[in-house]
Amino acid sequence: RLIDQLRAEKVPAIFGSEVFPSKILDQIGKEAGVKFISTLRDDDLPGAAEAPEHTYIGMMVEDVKTMASVLGGKGDSLNEIDPRNLP
Repeated sequence: RLIDQLRAEKVPAIFGSEVFPSKILDQIGKEAGVKFISTLRDDDLPGAAEAPEHTYIGMMVEDVKTMASVLGGKGDSLNEIDPRNLP
């Protein structure tokens, strides 16, 4: 039923986490004919420890950029977000 709905809605991708890759989501993607993206971050901050993007906000920005790209968008407006930790 889920696979049929993914096909009917023409969903371009389903998303998972790099920390918890899922054989089930991978199989659902294959059967539905959609991409399975397993690279979303859920606890791995981007960049080196001293880099300004090495924050929770930086991680969310990277995840949204990944989703936007896979779904056909650009996510360019996210470049305006300052990911540094706020006081």
